[in-house]
Formats: sequence, C-alpha cells, structure tokens
Amino acid sequence: MLIELFIFAIILVAYGTFTTIAIIGIGRLKQGVNSHSPVSGSAFISVIISARNEEEYIEECINQLIKQRFPINQFEFILIDDDSDDTTYELAKQKLEASTLDYRLIKQTEHQGKKRNFAMAIELAKGDIIVTSDADVCFRHPNWLTAISNYFTKYQPNLLIMPIDFETQSGVLSNFQIIENIALTGITAGYAGQNIPFMCNGANLAFKKNAYNLVNGYESHIHISSGEDVFLLEDLKKLDQKMIHYLLHRDVIVKTQPQKKIKDFVYQRIRWAYKAKYNSNKLNRLAGLVIISANLIFVAIIVSLFKNPVSTPYLAIFALAKLLFDFLLLFLASDFLGRTKYIWWLIPFECIYWIYALFIGTISLFWKPYWKGKKIN
Repeated sequence: MLIELFIFAIILVAYGTFTTIAIIGIGRLKQGVNSHSPVSGSAFISVIISARNEEEYIEECINQLIKQRFPINQFEFILIDDDSDDTTYELAKQKLEASTLDYRLIKQTEHQGKKRNFAMAIELAKGDIIVTSDADVCFRHPNWLTAISNYFTKYQPNLLIMPIDFETQSGVLSNFQIIENIALTGITAGYAGQNIPFMCNGANLAFKKNAYNLVNGYESHIHISSGEDVFLLEDLKKLDQKMIHYLLHRDVIVKTQPQKKIKDFVYQRIRWAYKAKYNSNKLNRLAGLVIISANLIFVAIIVSLFKNPVSTPYLAIFALAKLLFDFLLLFLASDFLGRTKYIWWLIPFECIYWIYALFIGTISLFWKPYWKGKKIN
C-alpha cells in the first residue's frame, strides 16, 4: 500500500507543478498591456485558409472576414480549395465575387493537404504577417484583424498564438469538446505566458513571413499530414523562443464548429494525436504522461474499494487535490473564454477523460484514420 501511495504522491506533485506553471503563466498574460493601446502604422496581413468539403460553412467563414473593421486595403484573403468533391469552390467563388475583399481563390485539381496548400499560398502572399485559419470558423470579432495588427506593430513577435472556442450546441459531445478546449486553452496560454510554449492551433495563428522563410517553412515536416501549427512552432522556437507570444484578448477568439458525430470526433482526435510521435518537444509527451497518470487516481480509488479499503481515504485526498488544481486552471481559462458555467462539467469530465485520452493515444500509434475522404499520412 505504501509503495502505491508514494507513487501517486509523486504523480500528484508532478501534476500540481505542471498545472501551477500554467496558472502562473495565465496570471502573467492577464497583467500584460491591452492589445488596443495606440500604435502607429500597420503591416499588410494575408489571411490564408485551406478548405476541403466545407460547403456547409464556407459562406459564413467569408462573411466573418467581410465584417472586419480593419482597412480593406490592408489585408488580403487567399482561399485554397483542396480538391473538394462538394460545392465548396462554387459557393466561395460566388460569395467572394460579390464582396469587396482583396482575394485570391485557388482550385486544386488533386488533393494536396493543408501544409502544401499553405506553403503555396504563403509564397504568393503579399503580407508581412501571415494569419492561418480554418474554413469552419463561424465567428470572428470585428476587431480580430485590428487586434492582431496592433499586437504585431507593438511587440513584433515571430509567432502569435491565439485562442479558439467552439460554437455552443446542445448535447453531451458538444459540452465535452468545450470543457476539453477550456483545459487546452489554459495549458496553451499558461505555458506561452511562461515563455515555454509547446502547443498552438492553426485555426487561429499568426506569424511573420520572414520568420517562416528563415526556418524553411513546413519543409522539415511536409511529409506529415497534420501539425502545420505545432511543428512550425517548434522550428520558430529555434530562432528565439521569447519571440513566440500568446494574445489573451477576447477580440481575437475565433469560434469553430464542434464535431457532431462521435465517429468524426474520434477520427479528428486520432489525427491530432498521430503527429505527437513526430514532435521533438519532450514537454509535449511529458505533459500527456503526467495528465493520464494523474487521472488514474480515480481508477485507483475504485480498485482500492474492493482490494484495499485502508488506502481509499488517502487516494480520495489525492483526487480532491487534483480537482482543486484543475478547478483553478479551468476557472481562469473559462473566465477568459466566457465559459464559467461549464466549470460544473469538471467532475464528469475527470471521470472519463483518462479512458478517452488513453484510448486516443494508443490507437493513434497504430492506426491512420480517414479525414474528409483522405487517409492521413
């Protein structure tokens, strides 16, 4: 019994340390200056999106760019249709032709994948700042581009990580994705706030074109289907880790669509996890190990009830301590995202997350799922 308790005590200390670093990092970001403080001048921005079979969302995606309050002559939109077999291209063409946007619409006749599409678009881009996003983004604040421009003008980061959220929908699956995203936002923002970034999301990411060129773009990982975001992050860290920032400002939050079907949700998460084994950052793997190990405390409690009831109270204390760390982190992140009411999903989330994480992590090591009709590489 003592050995098991000692092991879980070590795991809890590691988890507490991991979480506390993120909590302090968020505090540092909150103390930062406002992104809308006066600046002089602004760089030209190129917004780039690669879309495949997004006919359901592509028109709203374009609407969210049309409504931007940023000067129309200070940004361009490059949309690449990645050999869609639906009406994505036709709908986008009709919408863009009716707009006043400075745009370039490219139709791929063969599937290329997001990285190759982005690489081609960046080569064509006129902007000093590249902003990547997803075609299923259904909300951007009208000041989204203004906030990005102001931040780059004032602080000149090589890479700017920005938050995402999910469109609110009914159902357990949607709520699960929202609470998971709150946790990921807390960790992503917190560690970036401590100048040790290791996660980001290409659905809302901005970087300098010259910094991208200095690390040869996506060349070091072009053969891997996903990960255009985190692998670029790792390459840019080699230039100067302190030049990778996180913008904790509500005006730059974008909202995307949660997966509506469990099958699509699982496939997407396996695709995300698949790239982890190619990530050279050991912190990424260590974080996954610590998180899963800490969640096993709940399994140990159940086992102890039948095999060793004497240890149950001690394990319960460990579990409560973990919940406290999680609550503090999720409260800070949910408060920023305007999602504090979802904090009550923490307990059911904790009970099943270890099963979900272990399943996704294991499957991703051996199986490559199809995504939008194409098998990932």
